[in-house]
Amino acid sequence: MYESLCGRAIELGALEAKLIDTGRIVFDPRSFLKCRFGCNRWGRYWTCPPNLSLGPEEFMKAFDRYRKAIIIKAPDPRTGQEIGLAVEKEAMMACGSMFAFSMFLCVLCEKCAFPAPCLHPHEARPSMDAYGIDIGKTIEPLGFTVQFDGEGKLLPAWYGMVLLD
Repeated sequence: MYESLCGRAIELGALEAKLIDTGRIVFDPRSFLKCRFGCNRWGRYWTCPPNLSLGPEEFMKAFDRYRKAIIIKAPDPRTGQEIGLAVEKEAMMACGSMFAFSMFLCVLCEKCAFPAPCLHPHEARPSMDAYGIDIGKTIEPLGFTVQFDGEGKLLPAWYGMVLLD
């Protein structure tokens, strides 16, 4: 039922998309440490810790109710966020997954409105690592490919996912 959503993600511009069981998603509390001490977004965006109104414990209670996820590889965060939101909506409307939830780095605004109210509260989503997901360990066994340009330079890739019930 959800396999068609992977194809839809590709149609929308994803470089790759794979359906997995949520048991294959790797959590590591060190991801949260890197988020806290290695990212300049910490405390400056509504979708980044510590400004997430849903704490890690509440997130894990919700996460445990999801059974599938689509991991999406995108060429940039804006495209990834657009794809994630579109796949989330399609999962809800066409597949009956009413609690589908996209997780991609939020870049809806050039500069986040924080601490003023979020300008896009119905579309803003947290990234995977904001809740301790080890993106590298999650995608590595899935066989996502590394891509290079014509000169042999590594092409950037951004990962996110859509959780499905």
